[in-house]
Amino acid sequence: MIQLFNKIIRYNEYINTSPLSYPLVKFKYPKSDISDLFIFRLGEYETIFIAENNLALLTSELIECEHLFYFFDDVGNSCGNFSTTSNDFHFNLEIDTELTHGVQFGSFIHQIVYANDVIKTYKETLKGITFHHRGYTGYKLRKSNGFSYVHGNFGGMFLDSKKNLKSLARLRDKHTYTPQFTIKPNYDYEFIFSNPTSKCTCIKFFLTNNGAPDMIQIEDIGPYSTFNFCLKNLNIDSECNISWETNLPIGRCTVFETFGRHMDVFHS
Repeated sequence: MIQLFNKIIRYNEYINTSPLSYPLVKFKYPKSDISDLFIFRLGEYETIFIAENNLALLTSELIECEHLFYFFDDVGNSCGNFSTTSNDFHFNLEIDTELTHGVQFGSFIHQIVYANDVIKTYKETLKGITFHHRGYTGYKLRKSNGFSYVHGNFGGMFLDSKKNLKSLARLRDKHTYTPQFTIKPNYDYEFIFSNPTSKCTCIKFFLTNNGAPDMIQIEDIGPYSTFNFCLKNLNIDSECNISWETNLPIGRCTVFETFGRHMDVFHS
């Protein structure tokens, strides 16, 4: 009885804290590969994506695959798709408004399809494997030199057989997330959050500057949508901290830090 009780407690803790849907992961794991939810920025920015050919990397052989990209606007609506074939270990995609049908800010996922003869040849290698595409997205201001790269943020996204967007992610218990960097005077910040779940969620933002944290904004983020929280022309004399209360699966976001013509991008 005690062992059963302990198992129930552990299961309850898992349900409350896991970023993944237990039934989907345990019983209905997708037959297709899954992807992180990546961010694209156009307009004053350029965006490039480095897609991985997982089977080629796994076997150290050049294997042809079809790269599939699906783009979504900031509220999660489909705004374009693109496909191409390649046998390289990596494929670089320059994202522009032609691919996104004019949308300048949003998200995308990446999947791969191998031909039946390839799957048959590598049947034993692929046994029990579901590829998770993480990739690297590079950003740069058009007036600056060089790209800054980040790997994919949390996702678990995929398109089912009917081309409907699905996710293994789930909202978890509310928690406060404080990133390990400080907000500096005279710098501008953009915090880009993606909601990889099918439910709407709320984020509360707090700034701590020589005292107790002050709530500075509350925002709702819809299913599969992307939100940009900006801190610009901030009137502070010294470095301070930012944090947010959220029940997103993973509390981190992608941060753009700019100072004049200089820009850096990193995960919080």
